[in-house]
Amino acid sequence: MDKEFKDKLKGTLIVPIGLTIVLVPFSILVGWNLITLFLFWFVLIPLLSIYLPTTLSDSRNHLFESLVGLAIFYAMMTFMIYDHYQTDYFQIMILSFGINLVLISIINKARRTRRLTR
Repeated sequence: MDKEFKDKLKGTLIVPIGLTIVLVPFSILVGWNLITLFLFWFVLIPLLSIYLPTTLSDSRNHLFESLVGLAIFYAMMTFMIYDHYQTDYFQIMILSFGINLVLISIINKARRTRRLTR
């Protein structure tokens, strides 16, 4: 295994691990209501998905790591709470997955464009 593959793997795996580490205390300490639900799924998740790969990976482009790590996290979440698929909370979580994929892609493209113009 070469160094680039290991960096990408670390950058990808830090996203679901880090998001899970944030999810558990957030869920226990803050609890879930409409405001905290939107705060977590639409603000914290995309910010952490963008930031976490930059802490471990040495590559310049973290889009792949962020998106794959985010997909792994949402797959774990869907698997764990699938029996609650008819609740509004589950529907918001699934909706946030699509929105976060687009949002992270746009933010990453904007950051790369800004970096290239400097």
